[in-house]
Amino acid sequence: MSPTSPSATSTRALYLSNWRDLVGVWKAAKLSQIDTSWTGPCLSELHCLRGSLARRTVNQIVDYTGFFRDETNAISYSHAEKFDSEAWFESGADDAGVLTTHYLSYQGASLPPRLDLTRSFAAPPDQPFFIVRYTLTNPTAESVTFNLLDQVHLNNVDPSKQVHAWYDAGQNAFIADMTASGQLFVLLGALQPSDGYQAGNNADASTQSGTVSAWYSFDAEGTLKNNADVSAPDVSLAFSKRVEVAPGASATLYFYLGVCETQADASAAIAAARASSGDAWMTAVASAYNTWLTNGNQGRRVHFDDDALNQMFDRALILMKNIQNPVLGTFAATTNPVAYQYRTWVRDACIAAIGLDTSGHHDEAQLYWRWMSGSQGGDGTWKTTYNTWDGSYVPFVEPEYDSVGAFLYGVYQHYALTADATFLRDLWPSVKRSADWIVSHIQPNGFGQADYSIWEESDNLEHNSYTQSWYVVGMYATQAITEGLGETSLTDWYAGGAASILTALQRPSDWFPPGSWNPQGYFCRAVNVNDTPRTMIDSSSDMLIALGVIDHESGRAASHVDTILSALTNESFGIARYPGDTFYYTASWSPGGNEALGPEPAWPQMSLWVAVYDILRGHAADALARLQWCASIWGKGYMPPGEAVSNVTKQPLVSSMCEPLTASAFILAALLYEKQVRFGCVPPSYNAGTFKTIGVSYAAAGDWNQWSNVPYFVGAQTSGASPMCSIKRVYVTNDGSNLYVRIDNVAGTFTRFAQPPLFALQLYSQDLAQGGAAASSLGIFNQALSRPMSFVVSRRSDSDSFSRWRVANNAWSAEGNVDYVEAPQWDPGSGRIEAIIPLAALASAGPSFGSWADMLFVLAACDPASGAWSETDHMLIHYRLSNGAQDWIYGNIEM
Repeated sequence: MSPTSPSATSTRALYLSNWRDLVGVWKAAKLSQIDTSWTGPCLSELHCLRGSLARRTVNQIVDYTGFFRDETNAISYSHAEKFDSEAWFESGADDAGVLTTHYLSYQGASLPPRLDLTRSFAAPPDQPFFIVRYTLTNPTAESVTFNLLDQVHLNNVDPSKQVHAWYDAGQNAFIADMTASGQLFVLLGALQPSDGYQAGNNADASTQSGTVSAWYSFDAEGTLKNNADVSAPDVSLAFSKRVEVAPGASATLYFYLGVCETQADASAAIAAARASSGDAWMTAVASAYNTWLTNGNQGRRVHFDDDALNQMFDRALILMKNIQNPVLGTFAATTNPVAYQYRTWVRDACIAAIGLDTSGHHDEAQLYWRWMSGSQGGDGTWKTTYNTWDGSYVPFVEPEYDSVGAFLYGVYQHYALTADATFLRDLWPSVKRSADWIVSHIQPNGFGQADYSIWEESDNLEHNSYTQSWYVVGMYATQAITEGLGETSLTDWYAGGAASILTALQRPSDWFPPGSWNPQGYFCRAVNVNDTPRTMIDSSSDMLIALGVIDHESGRAASHVDTILSALTNESFGIARYPGDTFYYTASWSPGGNEALGPEPAWPQMSLWVAVYDILRGHAADALARLQWCASIWGKGYMPPGEAVSNVTKQPLVSSMCEPLTASAFILAALLYEKQVRFGCVPPSYNAGTFKTIGVSYAAAGDWNQWSNVPYFVGAQTSGASPMCSIKRVYVTNDGSNLYVRIDNVAGTFTRFAQPPLFALQLYSQDLAQGGAAASSLGIFNQALSRPMSFVVSRRSDSDSFSRWRVANNAWSAEGNVDYVEAPQWDPGSGRIEAIIPLAALASAGPSFGSWADMLFVLAACDPASGAWSETDHMLIHYRLSNGAQDWIYGNIEM
């Protein structure tokens, strides 16, 4: 299969990191169509992240740029800002992690450059310098001589102070001392002999001056003055080199640029850079990145027939590795700072960290979760944005609370993947603060706290479905943590928060107070704080399904996604945010002006969440088509896009490109497609409580429609359990006399009566009379129970009896059969079993309506070889014995 081709649009900026404390930003000449600060394709940011937080925000350079002259044809290409360019990260065995920048057309030239020009950057891990390679390739039939100027312009933040710079001929390198202004030592060196060098006063434009800035003499004459020492407030350092390139041949030139804290460190860095050849450094960087991608076999890779998807996956990871602050752990929201500057959006970075954890890059994810924990507010929440360089608060639209739930899920996922007890212990106080905040801010309408997420449209505070979905999965994740810690009372407490929000989400929007479910067949964007529904069709609500808050197999999920696709699809697979969206079009706050050239641009992130739904539903062909559509609108070199793609040009919009959030969404979808991971969290316990009578017929004939509006709960499916004895769903309700239970298994089939393999339905319960009946923490097969239980009822598939036990004298005592009701019935063809259980069978006296009891729903299996029984899968539900006047507590619902 030929790889799907990416778009023709290049990203306008990329970050480059040495993984330790040095980060640069490459930028094209123009960052967006409304950008007026042309500087030429260059490295325009260089940050040393050692030392004080204040120093980390300081950019040590104005620019580090390459300039060219065609000496054969007497044409100057020395105004770098006139070059169009493209850039991407490589991901091959011999070039992974190398940032390739390719020079294209030159505006106003009488002849386009006759040589193909690339400038590649590599950041050797843990070294205080970048390696820079120029490759000049001659596609013509004649030899061509090009002259190259490699120049760095230093950024002195205090013009009243001098910068002292000098050239060391023995090392073929410059050192610039910027400490007078509280800055650092910058070094620039060449890894081959040069024709000229210049320590210049950048304010000196006279080509007759010995301290002239290198560019002026290069532009005028193609030569440098070879000045070896300069002191000035504004300094530039440069090398020049002429190369003759034969027809069909290529020439390479290597330089290096670095930052150090002391002169001694700078000298040591120069020695280290010179200790290897340029080729060797490039090979070392590629080896380091390939090792990182595999990460000792922890790193997950994908293996699509369409190699474009494999390249997208690896390059998304490489991009995220480089855009992360390697000291703090923060992630810039986009590599392009033209509009969003150097902000970390906490929510976006959460999804980036989740993608890194899921793909096996736990150190990077942990760094972010620890930063997030340390930046948490005292109430357990976060601001919307922070400075990527130093982590300081940067005001933006507030409040946005989706990050609260995302943090809880991220910490849980990291611990589940790594079993790092120290990590969990350290972050548990922050987890508890966030979880307590969610529960304590449940509103009278049942929703979690309102906010402005995800779209940050501050005209209307809402209970956004997107944020509410993160609240629920965050609560589920916290329950999983507390259950593992043995804090079972907290597990039950947090189950209440999740149940309240999920009940509000499932409540119809035409009830009062309104819920999120629109009877027209979709989940509304939001419910307003004045308890009116925001009925807009909004693709961000797909997160309810992607996170597993809404069961992907429910009729509601299918209807919702169908509604989204019908209303918001563009170009077959692109999904807009909502109808009439003018962001990136005519909206005054558009990051790049009218970039989209029309309304409702597609947001690839939204398309990827639909791909997740396709994968979960088993619609692999549809999911693959969406992933391949993403490949077609990814940037040149398979760089991730920004937030949106124009429906007019079919190209990604550059002002927010590349976006780690979208890159991570692709990583998650690709891994899900290959069934390498799961996304979301099934809690260890649910809250439930419903009042409805169900009729159970012999062989369950015609019974199933009765359950259509009864809430059901999704099983975690215990590892190792057979599909027949794995719980897929549990439905539970009661009336004044009985409890009604239905369990659907994963297999979709049961064996018939007395046919092997045998199975059993069991229900454990605490005392529904709240009478203090004796309880046991072991089940009837001596397996541990997650909660102490007092009663159990059971039917085996080889018996007509519906048996009952209770605890007496610290042991299970048989109490005979449950009479006067139909014994549990199952449908072999559907894998469903249902039961009527008299409340009296689970109570020591009259049942206490309105009270709560833990119940454990179990499928047990008999080992055909030994005849031994074991409880193979179970679901714990904290059940409210309901009366007819109480509102139902929802999990999922069929429709």
